[in-house]
Amino acid sequence: MSSRIESGLTIEGSVRGEGELVVAGRLRGALVLNGTLVVEEGGIVEAEVEANGVVVAGVLSGSVTAHDEMRIQPGGYVDARVRAARLAVAEGAVFRGDLQAVVTPSTPPLPPPGGARERLIAPASSPAPRALEPTAPAVAAPAPPAPPPAPKMRAFAAPTAAPAAPTPPAPKKPAAPVGPPRMPSLPKGRTSFQGR
Repeated sequence: MSSRIESGLTIEGSVRGEGELVVAGRLRGALVLNGTLVVEEGGIVEAEVEANGVVVAGVLSGSVTAHDEMRIQPGGYVDARVRAARLAVAEGAVFRGDLQAVVTPSTPPLPPPGGARERLIAPASSPAPRALEPTAPAVAAPAPPAPPPAPKMRAFAAPTAAPAAPTPPAPKKPAAPVGPPRMPSLPKGRTSFQGR
């Protein structure tokens, strides 16, 4: 079943439905769809969207939760917070916003840390899971080797030495007279000096 919002038509409020919804006009508010939302070229969606799949060739803003896949086609413009299992952005498309990957039920969960695995027990008579039961790993990891024994240590007392005698202070040199340096005295009498 397919529904269509024609060009020139604006719908505001909360929309809920099933099947495919094609938007060529404008949609504002909130949309919960058990199916695929297709925003055609020229279509504008300003809403909080939750759908199985989302295909955008027009403009989409707000927030999007796509349980399966979101595709932005050439010319498409998305400015939103996106939660999707897969996101495909074609060349010529624009994506601005935040992206958070959603793990789908078909994706196996990661094992818990520590090597132990959890198994979901569901008897054939009951459709709902009964309990989670941790199981031991199939192969036991080898035990780490024991550390080598620490060498035996003997304590030695440091020899006690008599306190050293204080060294006598060095004798002080007489202080040089303060003032300009003196020229050595010349011999008395006639002295001649020749310059070069």
